Amino acid sequence: MQKTDPKITRSSYDKSAEEYHNSLLNPETNFYHKQIEKPAMISFLKNIVRNKEVLDLGCGSGIFTKKIASWNSNVVGLDFSSKLINIAKRENPEIKFYIGNASKTPFKNSQFDIVTSSLMAHYFKNLRLLFKEVSRILKRKGIFVFSISHPLSGLLSETKIKGKKRMMIMPYFQNRKVVWEIFKESEVVDYQHTFETIINSLADSDFVIERVLEPKPPKESKRFNERAYKKTSNYPSFLIIKARKK
Repeated sequence: MQKTDPKITRSSYDKSAEEYHNSLLNPETNFYHKQIEKPAMISFLKNIVRNKEVLDLGCGSGIFTKKIASWNSNVVGLDFSSKLINIAKRENPEIKFYIGNASKTPFKNSQFDIVTSSLMAHYFKNLRLLFKEVSRILKRKGIFVFSISHPLSGLLSETKIKGKKRMMIMPYFQNRKVVWEIFKESEVVDYQHTFETIINSLADSDFVIERVLEPKPPKESKRFNERAYKKTSNYPSFLIIKARKK
């Protein structure tokens, strides 16, 4: 039987779980997460999670879940990779972690004050499936903070034509499927969504957008990866959204 896109992605994370976890702990290999995406997420979350019921959706190996817990929140994590969850439980025995599907979670209606999701939403071809489930498990006026691949990222693609490197501009007005390697022989599949799709999917799921960030790296991060620093200082990588349930 041919694997579907989510199964391919889950299998790859299972196979590369330890390697992926270790790469996130290494500032030399973790430029995009540590220097760009996570500081933006922290700016939205740090001052609002204290004593709140929080779900870290797509928590991976629990590194960011641990950070959220350090801000005195009652946080739990969920991810579809059993291997990543095993690492999360091993590293954070005081936090509850669950294996599950982000679009069909085991949680009750209106269970959480805050749901956060770091670079997981773009694995969904249909964002409404994810956003409607988040809306279901959030309390009224609950907060949803998530990061996703920026709609403009990936539009410039380098390819070889007759042995010479050429830059190609990919089409924007389609939710493009993107296949990329997280590690050798470990592919994941995500989708490049337009601003229209992201915003309307939130609106259709009873969310109102409060704040948006298109983060850039700080100047001091240049020493870790100069090439990535130059690129991400001029072109967006991620979109960070803070939305409130009506």
